[in-house]
Amino acid sequence: MAARIHDLAPDLPLKFDIKALCRQLDIHEIREIDTSAYEAAIIMDEYKADGSILLARSSSAKRKRFSIGHELGHFLLPTHLPKSGGFSCSHGDLKTDGAGATNRHARIEAEANRFAAHLLMPPRKIRANLGTPRPDLTEVSRLSDEFFVSKEAMARSYVDAHRETLALVFLHHGKIKRFYKPDDFPFLDVIIGNEVPEDSVASDHGYHPAQASEMEECDPCIWLGEWSQRKVATLSEQVLAQRDGHAMVLLHAELLE
Repeated sequence: MAARIHDLAPDLPLKFDIKALCRQLDIHEIREIDTSAYEAAIIMDEYKADGSILLARSSSAKRKRFSIGHELGHFLLPTHLPKSGGFSCSHGDLKTDGAGATNRHARIEAEANRFAAHLLMPPRKIRANLGTPRPDLTEVSRLSDEFFVSKEAMARSYVDAHRETLALVFLHHGKIKRFYKPDDFPFLDVIIGNEVPEDSVASDHGYHPAQASEMEECDPCIWLGEWSQRKVATLSEQVLAQRDGHAMVLLHAELLE
């Protein structure tokens, strides 16, 4: 569905006006409100004749842009049938990738996230705007500004679009907060809430916010399970420090033939 929009409007700039696009697609109102109950919501009737999007005022401009794309996905995807007048989406809903989802709510929120990602960060446009073919978190930082999305949203789309085999681990104060990997990346032997592996680059990076390490080769046993290690010729790691104790780790696996 998102790809269809770009097929019909191939000249959309990277920072296109998503509110103007919504108006063309029968979203009659986008309004910011003071709320902690949700990150974003869409109000619509069962026929989806039109819709109204509500955004938490406290969110950043980049996050609001992704939230609009997410709610537009609920509006346009035909299988997303509104209950109780629409959808109300939490901060966690806008991060879920649906991996291992066993319930309808998680699946449709993941579908709305994929819609927003492909609308705002089409893989072919990411690849067309790469400054280097080598995996690099500094590219993620640059592209997040060029596409006007958050670094985390861009990092996920960058991993999906890149030709290399990549995965992401997100940290907070040295503990694993969440991770993201496509199906072709080997099994990550990490547990959410645990400390980052002590022999990893990220365990004691000491970088200032927005500063990235070099991509360094590491022992696959640091991040991968025993069976997964057998599939990997080399594993490399790079860390990008962020504000308030957050950090992002990019893993690059070169697989055995």
